[in-house]
Amino acid sequence: MKFSAMALIAVGLAACGPQTLTNEVTYAPPPPLALVALIDPSPSQASSEFRQLEDVVRSNASPGEAIVVMLIQPGFGTAYLVRSGDSLSSIAAAHGLTLAGLESANPQLGPVSGREWRLIHPGEQVMIPNGSPHAAAVLVSKAPAGPPPPLLLRLPRAPSNPTDYQRAQYQRTVAADNATNAQRVAQWHSDAAASLVPWQAQVASDLERASAGQSTAGSAPDATVLSASLIAATTTLQGLSGRRFLLLLGGGDLGPGKFSAGGLNGVNVVVANVGDANAAAAWTSAAQGAGALSVKALDPSLTQLQLTQIVDQ
Repeated sequence: MKFSAMALIAVGLAACGPQTLTNEVTYAPPPPLALVALIDPSPSQASSEFRQLEDVVRSNASPGEAIVVMLIQPGFGTAYLVRSGDSLSSIAAAHGLTLAGLESANPQLGPVSGREWRLIHPGEQVMIPNGSPHAAAVLVSKAPAGPPPPLLLRLPRAPSNPTDYQRAQYQRTVAADNATNAQRVAQWHSDAAASLVPWQAQVASDLERASAGQSTAGSAPDATVLSASLIAATTTLQGLSGRRFLLLLGGGDLGPGKFSAGGLNGVNVVVANVGDANAAAAWTSAAQGAGALSVKALDPSLTQLQLTQIVDQ
């Protein structure tokens, strides 16, 4: 949940937005985080995994980031491919569901991704819950947009065939403009971080309440339940934009379910608390085969040491 470190301003300007003044451009912040986390609902695991996720949330945040937290449990059902003429209402009616229940199972189709529920498109996937009251995500939240991005100075073009004096003058100008731009970006990051503190506190509080609700409920998942939960998580992620992370906090020792070809395209995968080295290797192979951008399988010790930094990268 950390802002990407800005490299040279001269390089960063190439990705900035439309020109607003002849010598200024609008800074384009790094894409926001889109995080879907899966938690083992069994009382022996849920509490510690909720705390780990809370640490991730408190460590940093990016404007506009989305977070969806699901429990690894029955109830997610199957994925339905949207056809022309479908609406969530018609899909819900056809499957004997309430519209609210279908929306709860598909947060990626609503405000967390900046969408209106009524707008779905052919080719999208909609999760059809199997009627279990536990099918909905336990937490869905979107961070505030933060302050407007700053204006940055457009760097001057290098002179052609310059004299030594012109070359030195150009280098001084570039250095001064880069310093000004770096200061403006740093100030924006600071202001953005400050604006997100209340949201981070609210999400952490919501996670604590969710954890308390699992103190006596839930059972350890099996491989079938894990596979169904992963389908729901990846379907949700594919509907979100930004730096997409699938964070599996529990169930890793069961080994990976089957991912469809390309099912993890554009997704960073983190499998935490994996005590079995063979399972860790299997997760890495399966996620890479499904097109994941990156895969990290962490044993319990590395989870404690590295989880926050990996998600915050």
